[in-house]
Amino acid sequence: MTDGLEGDPRVLWSEDVLRYRDTDANGHVNNAVFAAFCESGRVQFFGTHLTPLLTPDTFFVIARFVIDYRAELHYPGRVRTATWLARAGRTSLGFRHRILTGDVVAGEAESVCVLLSKETRRPAPLGAAGEAAARLVVEAG
Repeated sequence: MTDGLEGDPRVLWSEDVLRYRDTDANGHVNNAVFAAFCESGRVQFFGTHLTPLLTPDTFFVIARFVIDYRAELHYPGRVRTATWLARAGRTSLGFRHRILTGDVVAGEAESVCVLLSKETRRPAPLGAAGEAAARLVVEAG
């Protein structure tokens, strides 16, 4: 279930192959692997949509990450993860993630990334680049 996200150019789709080592003693893909799918999408999103936000004296950290598990995943298989910007604040960005296997939603997640100054290790304003990022916000999902 993609709820119109499929054709939106502001949404990044990443694909991952499920590996045998992703499974746990219960025979399904371990919950921590869901976080890795979201990380993969988020990193690609930064690289393709948000490169102007980073300067040599700043970096992003994860301040919040929450996952809702909707369905089990099993090896072998593939997943697709939709990643989009849900909120752009003064010093932070809020992302949404949807993990699918076929048409089944296996998980949904939210993450908040905060821009920090390398010198002070404190939140830094996104500035004009943040205003540009706000135009990428998707209200769907």
